[in-house]
Amino acid sequence: MKRLGIYLVYDKDKIIDSYIDYMLGELKTCIDHLVVVCNMPEIIRGADILEKHADEIFFRENIGFDAGGFKTALCELVGWKKILQYEELLLINDSMFGPFCSMKDIFSRMDKKPVDFWGLTKHKEFIRQNKEFIAEHIQTFFLCIRFRMLQSISFQEYWEKLPYYKTFGEVVWGHETKFTSYFANMGYTYEVLADTRANDSKIKFENNFSQYALLSYELIKKRNFPFLKKQQIAYNTLAQQTQENLSQAIRYIDKNTDYDVNLIWENLIRTMHMADLQRSLHLQYIIPPTENTPKGKGSIAIVIFAEHREAAEYVLEYIDNLEAEFPVQIISENKEILEAYCSHARNKDGMSWKQRCDLASLGRYDLVCVLHDADVTSDVKPSYEGKACFYCIWENLLKDRSHILGIAEKFEQEEKLGFLAPPQPNFGNHFEELGLGWNEKYEEVKEIAVRLGLRCPVSEDYPPFRITDSFWIRGNILKCLNEIREEEEPYLPYLWIYLAQHMGYYSGIVESTDYASMNEVNMQYYLKHIIGQVKSEYGNFKSFDEMGAKLSSGVLKAFCKKHSRILIYGAGYYAQKYKSLLPEVEACIVSDGHKKADSFEGIPVRYLSEIRNPEECGVVLCLNRKNQKQVIPFLEQYGIKNYFCISQFE
Repeated sequence: MKRLGIYLVYDKDKIIDSYIDYMLGELKTCIDHLVVVCNMPEIIRGADILEKHADEIFFRENIGFDAGGFKTALCELVGWKKILQYEELLLINDSMFGPFCSMKDIFSRMDKKPVDFWGLTKHKEFIRQNKEFIAEHIQTFFLCIRFRMLQSISFQEYWEKLPYYKTFGEVVWGHETKFTSYFANMGYTYEVLADTRANDSKIKFENNFSQYALLSYELIKKRNFPFLKKQQIAYNTLAQQTQENLSQAIRYIDKNTDYDVNLIWENLIRTMHMADLQRSLHLQYIIPPTENTPKGKGSIAIVIFAEHREAAEYVLEYIDNLEAEFPVQIISENKEILEAYCSHARNKDGMSWKQRCDLASLGRYDLVCVLHDADVTSDVKPSYEGKACFYCIWENLLKDRSHILGIAEKFEQEEKLGFLAPPQPNFGNHFEELGLGWNEKYEEVKEIAVRLGLRCPVSEDYPPFRITDSFWIRGNILKCLNEIREEEEPYLPYLWIYLAQHMGYYSGIVESTDYASMNEVNMQYYLKHIIGQVKSEYGNFKSFDEMGAKLSSGVLKAFCKKHSRILIYGAGYYAQKYKSLLPEVEACIVSDGHKKADSFEGIPVRYLSEIRNPEECGVVLCLNRKNQKQVIPFLEQYGIKNYFCISQFE
């Protein structure tokens, strides 16, 4: 069988990762000629991977997404004359990890099926939210076209006429969902590798779904789908499920296949927001007590920064629970505080104390625990608050010897784990910190990240999942501190997760079993009361998303009642979405100098400068967060001080 393969790659950072090396190596065992199409003008790292495997490499702008890349390859770069010399054509993009079995086995299995084209998975027929019926279709990230269909005029005409779609959604609805039925209606037959019938409904089409996105573990383990799609990892599917499949899938791949999961981690850690990874993979570790010393337990250092004399009593209780195998350094610029520790532990093995510590110098240790004490007096706040914060940090990071051994064991088991933080205190006035986000520090942190050249995404929309100065960390990450300037040190609590990611590690939250059980009960208590209050004030709902919609609607209506004139800033997606929730809208407004239509869905569109008596107006900012921040100064410049930012409730 003479096969031609066209493999399409795209990476916003213009990097080719090692998972592609493995994929192309497997593909080359089954095809005669490999063409790689790069939907980017250049590759800045990893070009050698493509050169090792590809017979031809083409570069183009990312016009039309993967469908556009395949169209250009077929119709121009490779050309039909050459394509028709082959018996089979493969069209594959780089959106999946794998295969987790031999590619030869996949082709051997599919060679037994007498069909005209095949893929890996199919989506059963379903009904979109707009009531449009979508026929059963192969999902087009992997297509194999056989001789009869490949040689047909209809196949060439399909690609010649296919437009270069401008959005990903257009590719899905215009190409992927139509390709299968288009050729099936001409009499061409098809099949897929994965058997997903167990989850399909022939009765209620609206219940059919994209199974690789929601049941990846089941598909890999039971349904003959030896791949993991990258795209699903960024999805937030809590509206549909508990999101258990993804972490189960990666564990299964690691334990039950020969595939190196580090190929997955390399790409995810480089390309994904760590807040997304921590959420979607549940990187929250509850450490059971253990007396088992990890087989490869390396050197461990514990560093305690002491600022509060009265906290020494509580710090020393934790230190007394440790063995001399864990060296402890007490750091304080206050000599009286150091003396308090010295007098207690002068004869304790493994302890030392000094006025300053260069954390970068601790890079020689395998693992380092950094802790800060807390104000446990009642001089500023009642002492119970400071002691609760202290407990949250120390109970989860330094509970006792068995807890430390458990943490060391976790680092040994997960070689890509680089940083562990304690959970966020959520009692009393600390509850708001759960939603604090960047706390107005994004611009400064982003500037530092750019200066350091950190190889990871830093986005205003994805703040660190934990901001802390107490943590466990792999020692080699601390070497990054040599590049940190003194004036940048206050931003380190925001940077730790990104420094770890830059070094090729993911991060998580760590809890002791005792603390985790208490924290779970507390969070359930908060959640139940919030749900009860929202229902009481805004009406019933079933899902988290519905609750958010109720809150948005209720708070927005309350804002509108305060103002006699309502304006919408914006005339796009958000304006369309929220317009129906508002009372009579006087106008949509845009900044002076911007393009504008005369009206938006029957509402006049005006410039800011055209608004009279702005003090009477309430403006609803129907924009995303980034644009809201840019627009607010212009509103205030024109005397508009009453505005409502809708996306804060998104």
